[in-house]
Amino acid sequence: MGKLGFISIVIAALALVLGQRILNLSVNDIVAVGVESFYATNDHYFTNELLKTLVETLLLQPWTNVVYYSPEEVKVVSEGYYFANGVNISPDKRHVYVVDLFDHNVHVLERKEDNALVQVKAVAVGSLCDNVEVDAVTGDLWLGCHPNAMKALRFDPTDPPGSEVIQIKNIHSDQPVVTQVYEDDGNVIMGSSVAATYGKKLLIGTVFHKTLCCDLE
Repeated sequence: MGKLGFISIVIAALALVLGQRILNLSVNDIVAVGVESFYATNDHYFTNELLKTLVETLLLQPWTNVVYYSPEEVKVVSEGYYFANGVNISPDKRHVYVVDLFDHNVHVLERKEDNALVQVKAVAVGSLCDNVEVDAVTGDLWLGCHPNAMKALRFDPTDPPGSEVIQIKNIHSDQPVVTQVYEDDGNVIMGSSVAATYGKKLLIGTVFHKTLCCDLE
């Protein structure tokens, strides 16, 4: 290997390490905004497992964030989340939606020309929402949620965690409409984490269990 080849490998390795450092190695979800670019949520501040499970749980501080990645740069673009979870983008690509699991909100962020994100508002959903899907036609948000945090965390099939799906209509208006579309105590499906529509069908995915297909009225 020539000197130039060795230097190229070193530079690539450093770029990878620096990129991973900014990304915190705790990526929860991503949404693509280009062929080689995306936004990603980090759901933890520390990379050490003990610090993640003990310190972060006890202190419960808004230390997690959203990062932007492209071949040219990796940067933090939004922070101050207790547990940055699902992330998605509006059909017109002008807004990004970030779910904070522990503050029970969906955060609406405006994209800037440099791909920075500016908070517009937070919409309360009253549940621990996991992932967010966006209807490409209507712009409605569909959220897979956990109605009981403790049951979801300790997962016991004899006392299963329930499932819940929430829909948000007109999220950019002064009065978004938040509707509980589905709920069960875990006897049908356990631990719903994502929901999406296909025609008149609602598909619900889970962390621990199967997928459920429902008819929408």
